[in-house]
Amino acid sequence: MKANLAQLIESTKGKFFSITFIKNDGSERVANGKDFYSHLKRGGENKVAQAGYTSFYDRNAGHWVCAKGERVKHFKCGAIEQTFSV
Repeated sequence: MKANLAQLIESTKGKFFSITFIKNDGSERVANGKDFYSHLKRGGENKVAQAGYTSFYDRNAGHWVCAKGERVKHFKCGAIEQTFSV
């Protein structure tokens, strides 16, 4: 069973991670991300999450990025490493 992307990011406990995913236009993207707000309680309506996306900050690009869990090809953070078939 494929792990939920939000759960994978939360398991990094604020550390940087590498993620490879397929963008909506079909191209592949590699991001070096971090969830700066993992320690805060999330609440309220989140339209990005309702649409099935998980957001994180891409430190190389310098802005927030959203990805769908089912489009993730690879996720790595220290000992946490998972490869998925898309």
